[in-house]
Amino acid sequence: MSTIYRILAGLRPLAFAAGLAIPAMTPAMAADKIVIYTNWFAEAEHGGIWQAKAAGIFEKYGIDAEVRQGGPQVNTSLILLGGKADFVMLHNSGEMFSAVKERTPLVAVASYYQKDPQAILTHKGEDKDSLGNLKGSPVILSQDALNSWWPWLKSKYGYTDDQIRPYNFQMGAFLSNKKSAQQGYITTEPSMVRKEGMDPNVFLLADYGWNPYSALLVTRQETIDQKPDLVRRMTQATLEGWYSYYQNGAAGNALIKQTAPNNTDEVITNALDEMKRNGIVLSGEALTLGIGAMTDARWKEFFDSAVSAGLYEKDLNYKRAYTLKFVNDQDFFKSMQAKYPDAVKNASAK
Repeated sequence: MSTIYRILAGLRPLAFAAGLAIPAMTPAMAADKIVIYTNWFAEAEHGGIWQAKAAGIFEKYGIDAEVRQGGPQVNTSLILLGGKADFVMLHNSGEMFSAVKERTPLVAVASYYQKDPQAILTHKGEDKDSLGNLKGSPVILSQDALNSWWPWLKSKYGYTDDQIRPYNFQMGAFLSNKKSAQQGYITTEPSMVRKEGMDPNVFLLADYGWNPYSALLVTRQETIDQKPDLVRRMTQATLEGWYSYYQNGAAGNALIKQTAPNNTDEVITNALDEMKRNGIVLSGEALTLGIGAMTDARWKEFFDSAVSAGLYEKDLNYKRAYTLKFVNDQDFFKSMQAKYPDAVKNASAK
């Protein structure tokens, strides 16, 4: 009998007594082989998935997972639709609404982030100490921003497209113009700017009303229909990966650095600290429903705001973008709290 079957056999009586669900496996069952893509190069921002791989959590759930990193030239949606992956990470709820609009059968089954890490950086002392005080200022943006949160910012604060300057993922243009603002991830660009000797204002858009679910676990509708047990095990394996990573991410970090050697301990520590400090993973609904939580009300709230910003037509059947079948399990949540107490005790209440 393999190690995993001995472990599961030993845990099952305890789990039954505690009312917890342990994946059912027998020696005759082979692990399900799957491919999952992250939405960028390996980094701490995807730590739960890399931790699940490195710490043997996938195996515990009967999954033989191959984790592949994304990148600027990797279209994970097309890879998933083409059957070259079984699961992928997508950035946020807006991508799912676009998938519905394009009639593609992609469905979000969990949200690793309760807050989108997108932020705006400004210079201090230049009358730019408020997110709403950027009218007329150059705002350095990527193309992705123009199709997602920039229309929302325009509708909220009255910004105009003539403020836009292209973002080439370098800090020079922002640093050299004290009147400018720049997009960035809370985990990345602020640290890069500080290394250049500047301490910026950092406005996390999620704290100002930009409320999509982010870092979504996505699969095809046919996988949900034909292999719901696999989807449930995959979802719970990656969610446990996040709890494990937040408690002690050494195994996941080693695999991250091996996969993308440009990561350093400093880079990883900074990203993880910012995620914890800002409640990116553990805040809001995740505090009561567990990591991965989603609700109908939150999806509707974001859809309504996106419609108001002119991003989507109000008759779009946005509910096709997600399912709640595999998240918000209270027994699973309680088991994770008990197993990984250090991961949740200092969770942000933001």
